[in-house]
Amino acid sequence: MPELLIEIFTEELPAIPLTKNIKSIQENWNNILKKYRLESNFDFFYTPRRLTILHNNFSLKQKDTKIKSYGPPISIAYDNNNNPTKAMQSFLNKNKITKDEVSTIMKDNKEVLYYEKVDIGIDSSKLIASMVKEWLLSLNFGKSMRWGDCKESFIRPIRNICILFNGISMPCHAYEINSSNNILAHRQAKDSNNQTMSKNITNIESYLSFLEQNGVMLQQQKRREHIFQNIKKLEQDNNIKVEIDCDLLDEIIAITEYPTILFGRFEERFLKIPEEMIIASMKENQRYFAVYKNDSLYNGFIVVSNSFNGDFNLIVKGNEKVLRARLQDAEFFYENDLKANMNFGDLSTIGFMDGAGNLQDKIKREENIALRIIDLLDTINIDCNEQEKQAIKFAIKFAKCDLLSQSVGEFPELQGVMGANFAKNMNMDEYICNAIREQYLPNGLNNTLPTQKISAIVNLAIKLDTIFTLFSLNKIPSGSKDPFALRRQSAAILRICHHFNFNITIQDLCLIAKDYYTNVNQDILLDFITERIYGIFPHINASIIRSVLMRKFGIAQSFNKILALSNYFEHIDIKSIISTFKRVANILQCDNIKNSNIDTSLFEDSEKILYDNLLKYINSKNSNNNIESNKDSNYYLSCIKSVFLLKENLDSVFDNVLINIDDENIRKNRIMLISLVFNEFMEFGDMREISI
Repeated sequence: MPELLIEIFTEELPAIPLTKNIKSIQENWNNILKKYRLESNFDFFYTPRRLTILHNNFSLKQKDTKIKSYGPPISIAYDNNNNPTKAMQSFLNKNKITKDEVSTIMKDNKEVLYYEKVDIGIDSSKLIASMVKEWLLSLNFGKSMRWGDCKESFIRPIRNICILFNGISMPCHAYEINSSNNILAHRQAKDSNNQTMSKNITNIESYLSFLEQNGVMLQQQKRREHIFQNIKKLEQDNNIKVEIDCDLLDEIIAITEYPTILFGRFEERFLKIPEEMIIASMKENQRYFAVYKNDSLYNGFIVVSNSFNGDFNLIVKGNEKVLRARLQDAEFFYENDLKANMNFGDLSTIGFMDGAGNLQDKIKREENIALRIIDLLDTINIDCNEQEKQAIKFAIKFAKCDLLSQSVGEFPELQGVMGANFAKNMNMDEYICNAIREQYLPNGLNNTLPTQKISAIVNLAIKLDTIFTLFSLNKIPSGSKDPFALRRQSAAILRICHHFNFNITIQDLCLIAKDYYTNVNQDILLDFITERIYGIFPHINASIIRSVLMRKFGIAQSFNKILALSNYFEHIDIKSIISTFKRVANILQCDNIKNSNIDTSLFEDSEKILYDNLLKYINSKNSNNNIESNKDSNYYLSCIKSVFLLKENLDSVFDNVLINIDDENIRKNRIMLISLVFNEFMEFGDMREISI
C-alpha cells in the first residue's frame, strides 16, 4: 500500500501554543486532503521538535470527478433565427467549449443547456509538496517568527521537511530549505563523531524504528503512558502520592521526546509556607508535580527530564538547587506579608477601570449589591442572620487586600488564596477565610464552585459589580471579543445560583444595577445574562431551554426544569409532543384565558377521562408539595412524567370531539378544559416552543 510520511523538523516548539492547536493542525491537513480530493485516514504525532503525519494507505492519484454545468434555457440560448445568443456564448466561454460539445437536459421543467466532463485526477506525487507547503502556511500558533533569509514565518525555525511517498523522497523547497529524508534522532543520541544520530529513511517502518532506537517516543500517547507507569512505580517505591495536574502533564508531554521521571526533595522547613505557594513555585516556574504523603504535602517533587541517558543524580541535584532558590524567595515574601497583618497599603491607590473609580470604590459597590442579594434571598425564604451578614461585609472588605502583598506580587495566580491564608493567620472566622479564598471561583465552565452560602453571596456581589460597571461604561462584549470575561462571569453567576438553590430571577438581579449604576440598558443586560444559559447547556435542544426561559422562573427552577425536560425528551418521541401542542396553540390563541367554572355535564367520554385524570394529577401534586429547597431536577422529572400521562388523554379529546363547535357553551367549556390541562404543562415550560 502506498505510504506517505511527512515530518516537519523544527527548533523546540513552545508547549502551550502547540497543545492548544493540536486539533486545528489535524483539521487543516484534513481540509487540504479534501480540497485535493485525496482524503484518507492518517495519524498525527508531535514532539518538541517534530510534527509528523503518517498515511498507511495514500492514494496514488486524485479521484476522477464529474463536472456538471447548467446553462440558460433553450428559449434564451437561441434567437428567433435559431442563432446562438450572448447568453449561450457566455456559457461556452465559461466552460471553454464549442457549441458542438453542448447538450440539453430538463431542469425545473425547462430544457436548458448542459455540459458534462470528467476531470481526470492528477498523480499524487505531483501534488504532495504543494499540499505540505499549504498546510504549513495554514498553521497559526498566535505568534510566529522569521529566521535567516526566510521570507515565510513559523512559530519556530524549520530545519528540515521530509516527504516520503511510496518509498520515494519528494522534492520540496520551502522556508529556504530543500526537503530531505535524512531524519535526526534525540539530541543525546550521538554517533562516533559525537554528532546527532541521523538516517536516510525509506519507509514508515524504518522511520519509527530509527526514532525508537535513538531516544524518541514519537507517539504522544506512549509518552503519556510512560510517564504514568513510572510515576506509579515511584509512588509504590516511596509510599507517596503524586498529584497529576492534567494541564501540566499535557505541557510536559509536549516538551519531551523521551520523558524520564525523577524524584527530588527540598528542605522540610519550607512546608511552613502555604501549600499553594509551594505548588505554584514548582508548577509554574519549574514544571514539577507536587508530592503528598499521608494526605499532606510532602517535601518532594517529580521532575520529568527530556533525557534517556546521563547522570540522572546530577539532574535531580540541579533541579533541587533551583527549587530551593524559588522557595527561599516565597518564604521571604510570605513572612514579610504576615508581619503586615493585611495592612499592605491603600486600595484606593489602585484604579479599577477608567470611569469606574478605584478598588475601594468597587468594594463599596459590592457591599451594596451583597445586601440587595440578601434581601432577594429573604423573599424566597433563604435567611441570612446578623452574624452571616457581618461575615459577608467583612469578607468583601478584606477580599482584595492581598493584591498589594509581596506574595501575590510574585504569584498573581494566588489572588484570594493568599488573602485567605493571611486572614486565617489573623484568626478571622472560617467562613470569612473561605469567602476570600473562593471569591474568584469558578475559573472555568466546569470548575469548582464556592462551597458555602456566605462565599456564594460574596462571589456573586463581586461578579455582578464587574458586569454592571462594564455595562455602564458601554464595554459590552461583541462577537468573539470578551476581554473582561463577562460571559464567563455571567455563566458563573447562574451556576452558583443553581448550585445553592438561589431561586431568584435574572430580572431581579439585573434590577440591582438600576439603583447604583448609570447608563445600564436593562434589556441588553437581561438578554446578555440569559443567553449564557444556552452555553451552559450546549448539549440540550435550544428550543427546550427557550420554552423554560419564556416562563421567567427563578434561576434554580429554570436550570432544574431544563435538565428535567431534556432528560424526559431523550426517551420519548418529541415529534408527537410538537404535534399535540401545535393543536393546543391553534386553539388557545392567547395565554390569558379567563378562568370560568367547568360544566362536567357537557363532557363527552374522552373529556371526562381527561378531566378526571387532571384532578388526580393536581391532587397528587398538592399532597406531595415539597419545600422549594428539595425541588431538584429529579423532583421535576418525576412531575413531568406524571403530567405527560395526560397527553394521551388530551390527544384522545382532539381525536374524538370537535373543539370549535357552533354551540358556544360547549365550545367555551372544551377550550377551558384544554386551558386547564395546558396550564399544568406550563408549570415546566411553554411546550408550544419545543421543536426538533
